[in-house]
Amino acid sequence: MYHRAMNRFVVGSTGLALGLVAAIATAQDSGEGGNRRGWTIPPGAAQEANPIPASPEVLAKGKKLYEDNCQKCHGKSGKGDGPDADPDNMPDDFTDPARAARNPDGVMFHKIWNGRKSPKMPGVKTEGFSKDDVWTVIHFVKTFRPKA
Repeated sequence: MYHRAMNRFVVGSTGLALGLVAAIATAQDSGEGGNRRGWTIPPGAAQEANPIPASPEVLAKGKKLYEDNCQKCHGKSGKGDGPDADPDNMPDDFTDPARAARNPDGVMFHKIWNGRKSPKMPGVKTEGFSKDDVWTVIHFVKTFRPKA
């Protein structure tokens, strides 16, 4: 009797544990605050405003940063067709209007700053970029978006 009860307890506990693991994994892969498609996006990121005012000088600096660090994968016109792009996991097309709606400035900041492992997108926080550099390149990247 004792062994049968213990077996039920172990089987039930294992099922509960697996259910909790699945729930946590699902929560981490769903939207803001989680890890959607490998990104680390903190809660509230979508509401973060770019603290760097746009200007011709900022756009010129953003363009230079993009050309030196991003263009090799994301392409000259932001379509994700750069020579170093992974053909099995092409970078997103910055000219896609649906993508723009899903990626306000704060979300873009955290994607660029943190990067992700798979599909690979190097984070710049360890590459000598300042946070201001990231906000600056965001202004330039937004020039690829269709005009509203």
